[in-house]
Amino acid sequence: MKINKYKFFIIYFLILIESNKIFYYSNILNEIKKNIDRELFLKNITQFYMKLRIQFLSKRNITYNENNLVTFQDKLNYLIIHESPEYKSLLVDKIKLHAYSKKVLGKDICVPILKIYDNINKINFEDLPNQFVLKLNHGSGMNIICNNKSKLNISETLKILEKWKNFNYGLNRTEFQYLYVKRKIFAEKYLSDNLINYKIFCINGHPKFIRVRKIKKNENIKITYHYNLNWELNNLESGLKGYIRDPNETIPKPKNLDLMIKYAKLLSQEFVFVRVDLYDVNNTVYLGELTFSPRNNQIYRENKEQSINMGKLVDLTKIKSYLFNK
Repeated sequence: MKINKYKFFIIYFLILIESNKIFYYSNILNEIKKNIDRELFLKNITQFYMKLRIQFLSKRNITYNENNLVTFQDKLNYLIIHESPEYKSLLVDKIKLHAYSKKVLGKDICVPILKIYDNINKINFEDLPNQFVLKLNHGSGMNIICNNKSKLNISETLKILEKWKNFNYGLNRTEFQYLYVKRKIFAEKYLSDNLINYKIFCINGHPKFIRVRKIKKNENIKITYHYNLNWELNNLESGLKGYIRDPNETIPKPKNLDLMIKYAKLLSQEFVFVRVDLYDVNNTVYLGELTFSPRNNQIYRENKEQSINMGKLVDLTKIKSYLFNK
């Protein structure tokens, strides 16, 4: 039975409404540039993701060949293209992550949210405590840390937040899980002056190693270490400029290491790969975010042998059937 083009789009439109995707899809179509194939998005969404991702990689002189998925980056790029970004959006959305934490762990261990704003005009700084963190929920690295409100440049802060809110993280960086996040600004509890982020890399539902980043205060130096689950240094190289290992300094073993590993294992069970970012502050473990494409999958790329060895750990046959793009 043939269906004419108009009836097809009516049916398609009704399906989108029923599945609560109409906001996201219309939002994406409105923001897709003219040189991107809108028809391909409607016809074959996986091919749409692949086209944009390959274009993004080629501009960085990176090749992608699905017939030869060998390195860690190759396999993570496969996951960006083929795993449902709509499903993963529920986890990368830093506001909705609270519900996922409660579902999986039985409790919300995310950093407490103080306020949520749809736009910058809704922000009332008088309602916020002296110390807080302002974040966007639809990407990474969009954080303003305020440890003394009296010294905060509010007008500059608002300009930065507006710029971030208008940035289409999902399209511009082709990390498609962020495409489906309804953008919001939120204020979060301030945890510590010397915050250490424990990034636990989980592969096929198993924590494998921990990347620790510490920023030296008043110095533009980011110290990066890699530890195994027994808190022993390993020889992984991040391959990122500005990320160094200080030979005269190590990171003390966190008091709640075993608990963080336990949480990471539980939170990663659904996925072939996810990085679980945690904090251990005042004997309390907090969940910062879940990351599916660390540094846009360009981390550890410089050392080919290392990347191949890491790629061997990633078993793409274990992708859950409900996670494939429909």
